[in-house]
Amino acid sequence: MPRLDVHEPSSRLEADPSRADAVMAALDTVMDPELDESVAAMGFIESVGLAGGNAEIVFRLPTFWCSANFAFLMASDMRCAVEQLPFIRTARVRLVDHFAARKINRGVAEGLGFAEVFSGEAQAGLDEIRRAFRDRAFLGRQEKLLRVLAPRWGVEAALAATMADLQTWVHNDDGDLRPAALRYLALRRHGPAGTDAAAPAFVALNGKPIPPADYSAHLRSIRSVSGAAEANAEMCRIYLEARVTHPAPDCEPENRTEDHGDG
Repeated sequence: MPRLDVHEPSSRLEADPSRADAVMAALDTVMDPELDESVAAMGFIESVGLAGGNAEIVFRLPTFWCSANFAFLMASDMRCAVEQLPFIRTARVRLVDHFAARKINRGVAEGLGFAEVFSGEAQAGLDEIRRAFRDRAFLGRQEKLLRVLAPRWGVEAALAATMADLQTWVHNDDGDLRPAALRYLALRRHGPAGTDAAAPAFVALNGKPIPPADYSAHLRSIRSVSGAAEANAEMCRIYLEARVTHPAPDCEPENRTEDHGDG
């Protein structure tokens, strides 16, 4: 399979070129759990290959020492997302240039759990990790939408919005409102409170509406976490660019014969 620039993923296809778009769209639904950005948008996908109903996805993270549990989660989610496509029989996901690449690649290929692969090393299960970062992503997306709405409507009116309002915003042509509403709705649908039309759009993690008097404190609390995540995302992009433009000896894609990971 030909190698390609990590920022311009492409595919080797047998026939229908639209399948490349479908695979990349599937990968775009897979999130880096810490950054709440898709693996495609972050530039983690190095190459995609399709042959005979089988897919191979090669990905690389910003550093050799990126957290093994996050890497395992992303690899597992990539395989699951791509194997949902009707024309894919099996998806092989291969992490490269990572300290735990061999363990992660073997575990994902064999359908093993994180605790099975990292026996004695895992401090928390993937479900627990997913839940913690889903909650953080929910609040981060909520904050972004509130910061669009509050200056226009006022805090009280924004917090009084319902799920019906939220559904309306995703069809709005406003370049700031629509994308923020789309991202928030994707998690609010599965969030901690009801989703009927009259249910409040904005709730805390306990499912209760946010009182206007608590608005500033609520946003400060979210920002203390989401601000760090945004800084980490930018740092990841810088590190990844450095890995691509200045690869370590023998780690250039054309010279790579192993996953360059221990374990």
